[in-house]
Amino acid sequence: MTAMKAININTQTDYHKYDKWFTIAKVLLTLAPFIALIYMQAFIGGSNLSELLQQNPEITLTFLVSMAGPFTAYLLIFAQKHLYEEDVPYMMAHLALLFAVELLLRNGVYALLMGCLMFLVYRMTGMSPLEALRLKWKDHFFRDLSGCIVLMVFAMFCLFVSLRLGM
Repeated sequence: MTAMKAININTQTDYHKYDKWFTIAKVLLTLAPFIALIYMQAFIGGSNLSELLQQNPEITLTFLVSMAGPFTAYLLIFAQKHLYEEDVPYMMAHLALLFAVELLLRNGVYALLMGCLMFLVYRMTGMSPLEALRLKWKDHFFRDLSGCIVLMVFAMFCLFVSLRLGM
């Protein structure tokens, strides 16, 4: 009985091994809109920001894309809680879909970050993203991954708009 408890404690400790990387990702994702606002303020100089957002669709789209960051951080927090409860397919499926979302949004830094997090979870658990998606497809895919799906629809819309604008 004690050996089983020791195994569970070691497994749970392993899940907390890379917490600092998840924290860095969540902080960067949460700060994305503020960084975008600072960048836009520097870009416009002394002009009115709301006026610029109304007149320049590229700046508006950049701001909208940055607003996806906090929601992505929220989904990452939620998925990380499932990882601690040893629901590895849930976590890996979320990371795979969030990686795809960041690619659609053309956020190279955040896509790289999600890829690194996927690699870390793969190292901890040995579960590949495709295997996790296959397992979740059989077990409440839309219910468990609805937040990622909504974010993916938003990302596809942003990609469509950016392609129409020639960005």
